[in-house]
Amino acid sequence: MTAAPLATTRSASPAWTSVAAWGAGLIELALGAGALTSGDSPWGWGVILIALGVAGLVWGAATLARGHLLAPRTGVAGALASLVAVVAILVLDPARTSVVTVGAASVLLVAVALSCARQSRRRTDAAPPRLWVLFAAAVIVAGIVTPALGATEAGLLAPDHSDHGIVDPGHH
Repeated sequence: MTAAPLATTRSASPAWTSVAAWGAGLIELALGAGALTSGDSPWGWGVILIALGVAGLVWGAATLARGHLLAPRTGVAGALASLVAVVAILVLDPARTSVVTVGAASVLLVAVALSCARQSRRRTDAAPPRLWVLFAAAVIVAGIVTPALGATEAGLLAPDHSDHGIVDPGHH
């Protein structure tokens, strides 16, 4: 007797989860960079945040490329470790860490963890998501991540676009 093939369905989960992991990863990179560049910040947590941010970006890309959540239990563990790290940097360096940034990262990380936990209980193999689902996920996550990145140390120190001087007034 042969085993029944796994059902293949088009799921939005890989698109939403991978894009949420990218958004959280970008925020972690910004928080980590802020911790590394300021002299009295806990730079060890900065290194941890950068490593977790890179891991989130890579995992999200691999998940999207495969069309299904890769290693969902590892995804839960990574999201929870990242959640601890972003909260730790807020507690350890509240003067340079925005509650908005940590809140945005937390929302994205909880979404990733819940999606991975739900997927680890399923036994279906999902087909790649439709393009419109990926687009919708990217727009919503960008709406969350953009203000969060603006509230980081790097975002606050960046010059306004209107403050840039003209280098060569005769150049068009």
